[in-house]
Amino acid sequence: MKFNSLIILLLLCPFFFKATVIPFELIEGKIVLNVTIKNDQHHFIFDTGAFTIISDELKDKINAKKSNIIFEAIDANNAKSKMDVFMINTLKVADLNIKNVNFSFADISWISSRACKKISGILGANMMKDKMWQIDFKNKTLTVSDKTEADLSSGSVNIPFTEEKFTSVPKIEVKIRGQILDYVFDTGSGMGFSLNQQSYNKIKDHDFLIFEGLLAQSLNSISKGEKEVDVMEVQFGNINVGNQIIDSSLDTVNLVGTKFMENYVVVLDFINKKIILNPNGNKSEYNSFGISFTVNKGNLIIVNKLKNNQLSELNLGERIIKVNTLDVSKANEDMLCEIKKMLNEAKVITIENESHQNFTLEKKNILELLN
Repeated sequence: MKFNSLIILLLLCPFFFKATVIPFELIEGKIVLNVTIKNDQHHFIFDTGAFTIISDELKDKINAKKSNIIFEAIDANNAKSKMDVFMINTLKVADLNIKNVNFSFADISWISSRACKKISGILGANMMKDKMWQIDFKNKTLTVSDKTEADLSSGSVNIPFTEEKFTSVPKIEVKIRGQILDYVFDTGSGMGFSLNQQSYNKIKDHDFLIFEGLLAQSLNSISKGEKEVDVMEVQFGNINVGNQIIDSSLDTVNLVGTKFMENYVVVLDFINKKIILNPNGNKSEYNSFGISFTVNKGNLIIVNKLKNNQLSELNLGERIIKVNTLDVSKANEDMLCEIKKMLNEAKVITIENESHQNFTLEKKNILELLN
């Protein structure tokens, strides 16, 4: 009886016998993993919307073979670039050895400053081929296996995808307000459902929120301007997943990001070319003080803000000299990281501008402003 039960268990649950579990951090919507190169630990972003990139700083520290391939990249902001393609024999992620990985070198120092952590590379979709990757946002683990079938829970959503040539970036179809739209399933985006402005204009109504300022930064470009944020019903095939966060974007590519994915255990099945979403009980929220900061020439300035009455007296580019009791009149990147941590943990903050005006701001789920 025990022997037969063991055979049945092995047949039903092969996933647990050839699996590697990898812990990760979620930083500003980015999945950050530890990667070992030449016995040294480095932080990489797990990004299904990208080709694999390794920082220029590691050029002299790894033995990479240059290929004859030139990768013509177009980032989310439609900025074009050409990069040489190299190959590394092994990338080690936890106990998982990924063989013969194609990648390009690039300057990604801007990612480190935003993540408040040294980021040395991007693990792109091209290194995910022929495996299943399960993302558990509650436990912050990635489980990788060679299993060909995934477990389905009640309410699961099964989404077929196609792979972009060379990069293997997964592309899916999404239905919003009667429009069928092409999307990239992008773990490198911290948003919900981002739509290029042309697509957004086709489905928008008269009730939405507007953010202005710095909107996005990618490998070769920065987006500035205004974006609109709304809540709309979303469908994958015939499955309605309810109201989701939709925002317009200057990007040319429509992106499904981690703000949506956090509500599910996500299975990226690169064997059978499908994505499986198992609900984990989370609900979509968009908690924010309505502003964000950056450091420019030693000054802490407002770089993005919600356009509403409460914030009408604060301007983009305005210098801030105090956040709560912290003197930020002489700011640097380390101080910006301290402020980000403060904003993440606090429910109410007080900021002071250089005219010594004080503003008390409360963190809110800004989607409630749409009700």
